Amino acid sequence: MENKGGTRRGRTGGRVFSFGRLGKAAGLFLMVLPALAALFFVAIILWPVAKETPDMLRVGVLPDQSPEILKQRYQPLLDYLGAEIGMPFQLVVPGDYAALLDMFHNHEVDIAYFGGLTFLRAREASGARALVMRDVDTRFRSSFLVRADRPEVAIGEFRGKTLAFGPRLSTSGHLMPRYFLRQGNIEPEYWFSNIVYSGAHDATAILVRDEMADLGVMNAEILEAMFLDGRLRRDEVRVVDQTPTYADYVWAMRAGIDDGLYNKVVLAFLKLSPVDTKDAAILAKLGAGGFLPAPESEFGSLRKIAMSLGLLG
Repeated sequence: MENKGGTRRGRTGGRVFSFGRLGKAAGLFLMVLPALAALFFVAIILWPVAKETPDMLRVGVLPDQSPEILKQRYQPLLDYLGAEIGMPFQLVVPGDYAALLDMFHNHEVDIAYFGGLTFLRAREASGARALVMRDVDTRFRSSFLVRADRPEVAIGEFRGKTLAFGPRLSTSGHLMPRYFLRQGNIEPEYWFSNIVYSGAHDATAILVRDEMADLGVMNAEILEAMFLDGRLRRDEVRVVDQTPTYADYVWAMRAGIDDGLYNKVVLAFLKLSPVDTKDAAILAKLGAGGFLPAPESEFGSLRKIAMSLGLLG
């Protein structure tokens, strides 16, 4: 039934509905809907998100040496951290550098020991939070090595030869050596006849020793460790050059973990002292004199270099 004003009238349980008024109400609702949506979005952003406190912390490390060597190196540290914080720490050794980044992003590890480049990638992709650095990590170097019986005395003499980098995502085995080669007007793909990526620093040394590469570049600290533990002899390979210093390795925690636990981990690292006998033994395995806070400003220059080489962003 319709009246003169155009309002349709009907009965449902004795009540009369005005569709004209209903249309006006719907129009008003549509007008305010964007504002309501915006308020809801802001509320979601500002609403405090509960952070995790895991029962166990899984610690991933870069697979830059054999798993056996890595366990000997890091297990004493993890045992110390577990006792200090009161929860177990589990060592995780991924298959390669990219796998560590994937595991970190997917929350399959909670803490990771990254190189500078992998840390920058983890920070951009997953919101990694820097924990600490070793005292030596602010002044790191890469070593170019050759067989001890070769006649060359400079990198420039290896034109047309085979160069071995370490892992593609390694700061000391690829990123910074490539950058410093470019600074010396050596573009690797044009200067050398062949470039190989060994996958690990100790593997680079073996490629050079066994004459599968003419020139190799690797983490200077790992090279020295190989001399000291007998995996390599000084009459087999020698250093022909070294890079200038740069900032490299950093321990980091994934996003989403409770701030209180983050602070406890930082303090436990910083508490390690070279004057304490037990602590000194742990630090010695890590090649450190102690740990320092890790301001992310340390990696500003590294970020620019990685972007200029197309390895970041």
